[in-house]
Amino acid sequence: MRNPHDIPNLALVTTPAVDLEAEADLTRCGALKDFWYVACLSTELPSGKPLARTVFGTNLVLFRDEQGKPVALRDRCLHRNARLSAGDVFHGRIGCPYHGWVYDGSGAVVEVPSLGPSQSGEVLGSQGHASAGLKVKPCDLGRLQRFDTLEQDGLVFVFMGGDSTRARRPAFRVPYWGQPEWTVYFMVTRFPNGVTNLVENFMDVPHTVFVHRGWFRDPARKRVPATVKRSEGSVLVTYKQEQDTVSGLGRLFNPSGLPMVHTDHYFVPNITRVDYMWGERSGFAINSQVTPIGPTDSLVYTAISYRLPYDLPRALVARTLRPLVHWYTKQVILQDVDIMGIQREGLLNGPGGGVFTGTEADLLHADIEAYRRWLREGGQGPGPSDEERDIVFWI
Repeated sequence: MRNPHDIPNLALVTTPAVDLEAEADLTRCGALKDFWYVACLSTELPSGKPLARTVFGTNLVLFRDEQGKPVALRDRCLHRNARLSAGDVFHGRIGCPYHGWVYDGSGAVVEVPSLGPSQSGEVLGSQGHASAGLKVKPCDLGRLQRFDTLEQDGLVFVFMGGDSTRARRPAFRVPYWGQPEWTVYFMVTRFPNGVTNLVENFMDVPHTVFVHRGWFRDPARKRVPATVKRSEGSVLVTYKQEQDTVSGLGRLFNPSGLPMVHTDHYFVPNITRVDYMWGERSGFAINSQVTPIGPTDSLVYTAISYRLPYDLPRALVARTLRPLVHWYTKQVILQDVDIMGIQREGLLNGPGGGVFTGTEADLLHADIEAYRRWLREGGQGPGPSDEERDIVFWI
């Protein structure tokens, strides 16, 4: 490691183009698909209603089966290819809105209304479909592609890479989920950009004094030393500046002026976790999981976990402080939505889009791109080597 007191490295570094189109294409994304991706919040998938989602350019329909477990099928009826997500869910099965073909949670066709009640010997219910609880045999008409699902920590995950037992990592756990001292809430935000650019934005400190000026940080002309550690599919940045401050609601979290511990952590292929901690009783963690819709279109599921340093009744916190925290975080995220849209406009403006030039402050971004490029190319072999380096930049 070099001396952290050295001046920043001013040598320009050009990294290869980020192939956003390949990254978001299920047939070309290599090993990027071999991880769990968030499909929706648990609250977005009530029983009896379908939900449409697009992941890696693939249209899915989600619903809950008879046991209440989430199901993900390709959103296309085998009969005439109508979208099943426009149909109805009943008794844990989903019916096509065009001709009423019915599919169970395995993706099998279990009812074709035009064949009449003799197909399985059942008596049709008032809606023209088999009665609740009736054991119906799959029809010999094919089976829809089914994707494995998992529900934990208030999220429904989907695995796009086939058999989920070959997942390269378990589904990510939401920080502080279920801990009584902490409050956790979710934000779902559609961003006009691809996964690589989004995770880099969420890990980036220098942009905060421009994009979030007055809301999150103010320009201070401060020298910021940090350590960037790349290892085991993650990039951890630890900032060595105890007197660093966060403007806006930062005063609410740190009324005593305690030193702040700030870390940014990226986990392959699509997850970031940003922590701001003041002592043992106050802090907040921002965990973002990015699901690719298309090359420059993504859904970001952000879990905001926070603990305030006040001994106040939870009902009072919920009534007074929680709405303020929710409003504030929404404004900051919407500022990132705007700047990601501005970046996309530049990326799509002629040849050369996605080829980045950077300095020492962008070392963590180069690490992220190296991991994602390795996975997109198949993820074979050991991947990028483990490294730990000191950097310095100014904000």
